[in-house]
Amino acid sequence: MENTMPRHYLWAIGEGIKTYRPGEIIAERYQVQHGNILLDTQPEKMPQMPEEIPGVIEPYLKLFPYRLHIPQVFGLAPLTETKGNKIIWLLEGGPINQEEVSLVPEITTAWKDATPMRQLNWLWQIAQLWQPLNVQKVGSSLLNPENLRVEGQLVRLVELQRDEKSLTLQHLGQLWQQWVSSANPVVEKFLKQLCQQMIAGEVQNADLVITQLDTALEVLGRAQVRSVHITTATDTGPNRDHNEDACHPPSQTVISYPPSSKTVAIVCDGIGGQDRGEEASQLAIKVLYQQLQNIPENADPLTLTTKLEEFACVANDAICECNDREERHGRERMGTTLVMALAHLHQLYITHLGDSRAYWITPRGCHQVTLDDDVASRQVRLGYSLYHDAIKQAASGALIQALGITNSMSLHPTVQRFPIDEDSIFLICSDGLSDKDRVEEYWQTEILPLLEGKVDLATVRDRLIEIANTKNGHDNVTVALVHYQVTPKSQTTEISLPPIDVKTSHLQELSVNSNSNSKFVENKPKTSMYDSEYRSWWFYVLGILILLGLGGILAYFLSPIAGEIIKPPTTEPPTTKIADNRDVKEIEQSNLPITPTFSPSLSLDVGSFILISSSDSPSEALNEPIELLTSTKDNTVKGRVASGSILKVTRKFYQPEETWLELEVCSTTKSLTTDPEFIYYLQPKDLGWIQKVKIESNLYIINMFDVNLEKLDGCFNN
Repeated sequence: MENTMPRHYLWAIGEGIKTYRPGEIIAERYQVQHGNILLDTQPEKMPQMPEEIPGVIEPYLKLFPYRLHIPQVFGLAPLTETKGNKIIWLLEGGPINQEEVSLVPEITTAWKDATPMRQLNWLWQIAQLWQPLNVQKVGSSLLNPENLRVEGQLVRLVELQRDEKSLTLQHLGQLWQQWVSSANPVVEKFLKQLCQQMIAGEVQNADLVITQLDTALEVLGRAQVRSVHITTATDTGPNRDHNEDACHPPSQTVISYPPSSKTVAIVCDGIGGQDRGEEASQLAIKVLYQQLQNIPENADPLTLTTKLEEFACVANDAICECNDREERHGRERMGTTLVMALAHLHQLYITHLGDSRAYWITPRGCHQVTLDDDVASRQVRLGYSLYHDAIKQAASGALIQALGITNSMSLHPTVQRFPIDEDSIFLICSDGLSDKDRVEEYWQTEILPLLEGKVDLATVRDRLIEIANTKNGHDNVTVALVHYQVTPKSQTTEISLPPIDVKTSHLQELSVNSNSNSKFVENKPKTSMYDSEYRSWWFYVLGILILLGLGGILAYFLSPIAGEIIKPPTTEPPTTKIADNRDVKEIEQSNLPITPTFSPSLSLDVGSFILISSSDSPSEALNEPIELLTSTKDNTVKGRVASGSILKVTRKFYQPEETWLELEVCSTTKSLTTDPEFIYYLQPKDLGWIQKVKIESNLYIINMFDVNLEKLDGCFNN
């Protein structure tokens, strides 16, 4: 089939674009179409790069892992004196309809005609974005309906908009409430109740909103007839003498399943240039497939996500064990990339490490959903450079993580999940195909016909192998196609559920597992949070909570611990403590003691920073080093972190009646030594687990989102 490259449209931001009219050419290259849409007439050329990264575009870079929903900075248009020397930033990958040269529809416009599954799917995606955007102070981007666009089942943002005030879930609930009256009757009451609780401030954690929407999507998913067809192929390629790639199911097979824990496709690419890459890729697939047999069919999303991360670590340890047993070091160690697609119920899960990729193809577009674990992507994530600039640097494609190279404590597999409400294709492949943007170049002519019923799965598979070998040809190539088909059944049953449990003051820390007991009730009246009996009961609870809160405040200010914390600064040398809105370098040069802000009731969300508190009294528990464990399953101490150290919450893990946090050491005040019990003090980049109950008694959370933390090696320079 003949291929035609799509036209390259960009979205312009900045004051400078307002001085141009349709038809004008910017920098002899970018033609103004209408509004902020530009046509790049020379897409083969590199755009102009900034000398420094300004604050206005930094959130785009740090939100690079969310580029499925957020456009990325392409470059800038040169300043011109005739147009006032005003900067124009160019965004690519935005929600622009290539055929109509216009933005795709607003969510408000498409909402009323969407299925109940799709309506909740859109809200689920917005809830997933809420926390990361708020960390970068661009949460307002999710509150402007004109900025929220929908491309089929996918929510996409036109641009990022800076926050002018602090935002809470109340603001998001107020927006969603505007859509309740036009929601599908199947989900209208459920959505109304959820919005009421968000607006009332009873739901303060996006994770709880996501959990409620997950449960609703599962119920709606029962009204779908789903089938998954998988095929794989691997080929040595024209210029290699052996194949280091491996796949599951076996190459050249086509298999159909209903979605379950066994419905999986795996692609592994043995790391080139290192010995026995083929052994590493084959071993990884063997171990992963064995582990997948242990997944319960009714596993909830949190459990399944955690399991997939654990399975990747098990495969990593198996390869590491072989390397260690054979005393392999450095480049002698065998390793492999991993990309795995698991279809389970109404969702597809992607587990990823390395630079093998996963693409999501729908009738409307092709989207790369994985982010390469390489130096270039890391430079963008850290806000150091634009992607088009980063990939031109030396060693930009070098991997920063893969299976088998280091122990699992240093491994960070990515697990993403995608609710599916229409026919979709997921392509997972090694870089033998994805290099030189071959997927983006050929998806419309080679893969889209499969969704249109014009070709079969095996034909598409073989054609992709041919393209890889003839258009690239420098490497082994492996592809797996997952064709996820959805046929909705008629559903008229209204769904509802009890309100989110807000009876305790620690709502934001409730276990997702405990919420699973609040099942949806179909075709039955829901428990309204505003009926008279419920209100009467709630007033009693509210009164008790107020009394407990007053008692807690009094106890706090009268306690010996509070006395130690709030007493005036002394003339002793200051400990390492960082306050809001202060630059680390500036703080280091200052002789004034810095006092952190803290909250007695800690949320400890993922992304939060923690400062270990200090005490002048050796007898105080606050002065004891914090012990981090190697895992949540045993009490083996990985090491300690001393007072004054800064940690970051990287993961949460819920177990019955307890919450575990994975912490990354960002900065420490103690050198690498051993105590009398031979327990090492941890250093930056080290990871470990701890129960939340111990954290509450030993640590205080501090808001460090406005601080320049580039010097904290463990969290920001890895």
